[in-house]
Amino acid sequence: YVINTGIDIINLSIGGPDFQDSIFINKVMELTAKGVIFVSAMGNDGPLYGTLNNPADQLDVIGVGGLNYDDEIAEFSSRGMTLWELPEGSGRVKPDIVTYGTAIRGSNMKGSCRYLTGTSVSSPVVTGAVSLLTEIMKKNERLSRLLSPASIKQILMASADRLPGISVFEQGSGKMNLP
Repeated sequence: YVINTGIDIINLSIGGPDFQDSIFINKVMELTAKGVIFVSAMGNDGPLYGTLNNPADQLDVIGVGGLNYDDEIAEFSSRGMTLWELPEGSGRVKPDIVTYGTAIRGSNMKGSCRYLTGTSVSSPVVTGAVSLLTEIMKKNERLSRLLSPASIKQILMASADRLPGISVFEQGSGKMNLP
């Protein structure tokens, strides 16, 4: 459906610890190979390390962690290296990027607002930024040829602001900053 309808970006505010779910993993890999950009919540199993969730822990998925408004990693935000290469290797750094995920205003069923918290709120913030970035790139012929899941991930990670005193396994490349 995603390929047939031309969807460019998918936000997954879901996840789980089962990194061996081969059917799901293969589908994510197939879609990213066809140019679909995946943004996914890292999970709310912090503050312990090694609590990352699938699909955000996959290499070709932009994994998003959560911050509070003091620019500290939110206590709930999952952390740590992936388990993909273990026990032979050392795992990959994740999350890729972090952004605000505490007390974000959202709508409720009664037509008013409520406050939402979690990496499932952080990942749509990044997805919105990715959507704006891809629209700019599509309008420029030279840049449109560079548009891929890997290039978008690289732009996000290269432009992120490192947070002082916080481990790479908590913040990845840092706080999202698309000037």
